[in-house]
Formats: sequence, C-alpha cells, structure tokens
Amino acid sequence: MSTETVRDGAPSDDGAPPPSLNRHRDFNKLWLGQGISAFGTEITTLALPLTAILILDASATQIGVMSALRELAFLGPLLFFGVLVDRMRRRPLMIGTDLARAFVIGLVPVLAFLDSLTMMVMYLVAFTVGCLSVIFDLAYRSYLPSIVSREQLMAGNSRLQATDSLSQIAGPGLAGLLVQALRAPFALVIDAISFVASAIAIAMVKTPEPPVERSAEDIGRGWRGVFSDIGNGMRITVRHPVVRALAGNSATFNFFSMLMLTLFVLYATREFGITPAALGFIFAAFGVGGLIGAVTMGRLLKVLGYGRLLIVAYLLAVVPIVAIPFVDGSPTTAAILFGVIHFVVGYGIVSSNIAEMTMRQMVIPQHILGRVNASFRFLIGGLVPISALVAGLLGDSIGLRATLFITAVGIPLSLLWLIFSPIPKLRTVQDVEATA
Repeated sequence: MSTETVRDGAPSDDGAPPPSLNRHRDFNKLWLGQGISAFGTEITTLALPLTAILILDASATQIGVMSALRELAFLGPLLFFGVLVDRMRRRPLMIGTDLARAFVIGLVPVLAFLDSLTMMVMYLVAFTVGCLSVIFDLAYRSYLPSIVSREQLMAGNSRLQATDSLSQIAGPGLAGLLVQALRAPFALVIDAISFVASAIAIAMVKTPEPPVERSAEDIGRGWRGVFSDIGNGMRITVRHPVVRALAGNSATFNFFSMLMLTLFVLYATREFGITPAALGFIFAAFGVGGLIGAVTMGRLLKVLGYGRLLIVAYLLAVVPIVAIPFVDGSPTTAAILFGVIHFVVGYGIVSSNIAEMTMRQMVIPQHILGRVNASFRFLIGGLVPISALVAGLLGDSIGLRATLFITAVGIPLSLLWLIFSPIPKLRTVQDVEATA
C-alpha cells in the first residue's frame, strides 16, 4: 500500500471501498455546520419579516421589497460570488460568511432594543443576509469534493440535502415558536447564535484544502480577470455535454413548474375551497417526500446508476405535475390528492437535485467549481421571474385551469434535454468522470 497520506474517508490506493461517511469525521463536522446554518436560514426567512411587521408595522409593499432584496443575490451578484468562491479557500470563506450573518442579524435585536430599528436597516439586513447565504451555499457545495472521495459524493450530497429538506419542514415551525416565546426581534438572537455554532463546527474540519489555483497573469488582470472568470464559467456550462443537458433540463422544468407554483394556491382555494390548514399539509408533504428521497438515494443508485437515476427522478417530478389540472372532487378529496402529488414531486425534485449536483462535482475541476455552479444556477433561475409574470397574465386571460394545462404540456419537454444527451449511458463514477 502506498505511504501517501489518504484523506479521512477517501479510498486507499489498494482499491478497497471507501469507509462509510458515518465514520468520516471531517464530513460530519461540515454536515453539522451546514445543518445548523440551514436551520438558521429558515428561521431568518420567517423571523425577519415578522420583525418588520410586528415592530415596524411594515406594509405589504415594504415586505415585498424586503423579499425582493433578499432574492436579488441570485441574479447578477451570483456570478461574482462564484468567482469569489474559486479565488479563496472555501472553508475560511464559509466560516467568515457564518460569522458575518451572525453579526448582521444580531444588529436587529440590538437596534430594536435601542429603539433605533428602521425599515432601511431591515432592507440592508435582508440584502446582506441574502448575499452571504448565497456565498455560503456556493462554497460548501464546491468544498465537498475536497474532503470526500468521488464514490462518496452521492452519499454526502444526499445527507446535506436531507438536512435542507428537514430544515424546510421544521424550520418555519421552530421560527414561529421562537417568535412566540421571545418576540420577533429577540428570536433573531437565537438565529445569530446558530450561525456562530455553524462557524465553530466548520472550523473544526482538519482535512487540508487544495491550494487556490491562480496564475500571476490572472492576479494582474483585476476586474478584467473577474469578468473573464465569469465568462469561463458560462462557457463551460453551455459547452460541456453533461452540464449543458442538466442546465437545459432544469431551466425548462423551472419555467413550466413556476407557472404552476405561481397559481397553485389561488387555484386550490378558489376552485376547490381548500383551507389554509389543508394547504399547509399539502406543502409539508413536499418536504417529507424530499426528505425520504434524500435518504433513499444510495439504494436507488446501486440499482439504476447515475444517468438512469436522474431520469427516473425527473419522471417522478414531471408526471404528478401533469396530473394537477385533472384533479377533481370535494375539498377533502382534492387536498389529499394534491398532498400525494406534492409528496411524489418532492421526492423526485430533491432526488434529481442531488444527482445533478453530484454529477457536476464529478465532471468540473474543483478550482473552477464555484463559478460553474454560479453560472448554472444563474441560467436555470433566470427565466423564473418571467415565468411568474406570464403565469399571472395567463391566469387572468385564459383561466387558472387552462394555464395549468399549459404546464402539463410543457413540463415533459424538460426530459428531452436528458434523453438526447450522454446522460442515459452514465452508470458508474468512471462513466461520469469520462465526460469531463
């Protein structure tokens, strides 16, 4: 056996299978930090607007502006953040973003206590936290391949995604309890502490991170180099046969699914009289399906392989959405059927997200993974605001059910990107890596 140092959890040179992630100390530290951060993000999502509403008597327009500012990071700034992730060591960057989020969120209860909190402060906090959360997300997804082996990537992504799904299920309820018990601004103290705890967990990771790869020429180009890196990330995303197919599939799926998401609450309440409590059950079913999908991915991978697993996962997401405009019956019957649909869709979407992320991590070199992930997310999310606007216009002009039938016709088109690509032939890690 080679005397070369082997990463904790990575396969050795003698070909032995990598040990379980249950015994991978550094991955479990990263997982703990990401999990705490995910719950903190969900608490922020509810506690921040509630603070504006309950303390500052914010209007609907002001809450809308806050939400828009928080999501603004997913547009143009996202591409610059991808370059930042590639130009810095990712573990210190994650620690820094966690501590920065703790500081910024912690300002809110302090200023509220001093009676100095204003909506302008809330706007700045929402935008800053949104940017920091995007940087953390890009960094930890790009950092994972440096601490686990290729064979462990699917299992690692599954566990990280399971934590995300669990935080989406339990996070809003936890945030509501904290706001109820501590009042809105002071619930954010717990939120700030959660980000400090996440930073501590990630700081305990010991695996050496690969050095940042930048030439002297890159360093001297300044802003031209930044834009060049962004362009490089875009070119790789649209030229690589696997990444291009994944991006085209996700962009098409997101466009048509957003038509449904924009109108679903209106459709369910107006057409069927479904109550808010029943709507909560329906959306919770999505999170439960996603959690189960994340937990069972490893078993499905052994049976199907990477490419077929991805296609099956997307089929599980597409087919139930096609069925939505065909649902009929009493409010109770409709709520149950919609709950089943959302459960299956949640299983399919989370499973496909895990498979997509794992395949990108395998085929893209680590030193440019940040900018490629940013470009990928930018491309698949760029049409979502347009889709939401189109949904509203179509819903008013041709009706809610008719618009959902357009979704039913359009969303299967997303599968064509996968079918007419190398992806169906990719079964093993070696098959995926061979496309790099």
